[in-house]
Amino acid sequence: MDILTEEERRLIDEALARIPEEARRVPTGVSGMDPDYVWDPKTQRIITRNEVFAGGYRTMTLRNVRSPEDRMKDREISLDIRDGLSIGEISLLRHTSRERIQRVAREYGIEVARAKPAPRQKTASGNDDDITRKILTFVDGERGLTEIARLAGCHKDAVRLRRDRLGLNIPAAIRGQAA
Repeated sequence: MDILTEEERRLIDEALARIPEEARRVPTGVSGMDPDYVWDPKTQRIITRNEVFAGGYRTMTLRNVRSPEDRMKDREISLDIRDGLSIGEISLLRHTSRERIQRVAREYGIEVARAKPAPRQKTASGNDDDITRKILTFVDGERGLTEIARLAGCHKDAVRLRRDRLGLNIPAAIRGQAA
């Protein structure tokens, strides 16, 4: 940027003093851009014919400008991400899309926490007392493993596990069926 001399500054001030204050303002709807700029609705861009670029078309893409409410919501989402909430939790809390949450995380340079695993309903060790009680009520020495599992509402492996651990008397399966 060039530095203005005192004489240039004085000339500018004199020229501005001759123009009334109202005439110095750009009216609403008037653009200060080159009149060769044209809006192309097909490409959603402003296009100009600019000689500097050897007669080619130069384009400028317009970006979506976010409202203050959108920026505030983005800040709230970023705080939720920093607090360690997962995408699903933030989506329910803020009523927003997964894509928006991921965009906010990218823009703020933070990582979204993974969803917490759902609590398991079954026990891996087979020590669930309710299932064991159900299985024991159907063990009579005549019912097979598959029938006991169906009646108790559990998997055959659960019945097998208790048969082996507790030494239950469950007869062998009928020929052709696995036990």
